[in-house]
Amino acid sequence: MSAVINYLGEDVTDQSVAEAHLQEYLRMQRAISENGINGCVSVKLTQFGLGAEDARCEERLVRAAGHAAGLRQLLWIDMENSPFVERTLEIYLKTREKFENVGLAQQAYLRRSEGDLNRLIDKGARIRLVKGAYREPHTVVFPTRGEVTKNYSKLMGILFERADNFAIGTHDSRMIKEAKKLCESRHVNFEFEMLKGVRDELKDELVSSGYRVGEYLPYGAEWYRYSRRRISEHPRNILLLIRSLF
Repeated sequence: MSAVINYLGEDVTDQSVAEAHLQEYLRMQRAISENGINGCVSVKLTQFGLGAEDARCEERLVRAAGHAAGLRQLLWIDMENSPFVERTLEIYLKTREKFENVGLAQQAYLRRSEGDLNRLIDKGARIRLVKGAYREPHTVVFPTRGEVTKNYSKLMGILFERADNFAIGTHDSRMIKEAKKLCESRHVNFEFEMLKGVRDELKDELVSSGYRVGEYLPYGAEWYRYSRRRISEHPRNILLLIRSLF
């Protein structure tokens, strides 16, 4: 089982704070390497100043990606809410031209994600598929849980058909069962990803069955803001959050 570690924080406008976030990620990358941990970090671009100073955000991402490459680690980018999607895609693709060890999350609740996913696959991108957890207008996102799940299933099918080395980020038993079935006919490299402390028995079962599993570990002083947002958007998340943070 591997670890995907996220230092909590977002919407940073102070450049000294953005630089401090970068330094924390570089420190964590070194710690992963020095302690022989099978893991990597996952960043949010607004932590590095996206939306305030995009050029400096891009510079910080390149530094983090280069550092990860030197340590033979992946670097994941978490996708954020819709105002940041296009710039995140642009910065990701530019960074990937320099470093192929960078992956990007795609959110199934966004109506635009099918087009983005196909575009990214065409560019050889490494993808982590998640459902998404931001409150957005219904013109931008699928409004119901059923519609989001249906689109998740569709996007997952595209990944198994067209991609390789991707991650299926879900706790949904139906989606996990579907992914296992798709894997029977499409022999591709992928892993399941779930929050730390959530569905631990299932993780162990998947590992015992030969599947790769990654645990997403959020940490840091911004835990309250992170938890409040996740709970306000999906009240059923409260137990998941308690298990993942404590």
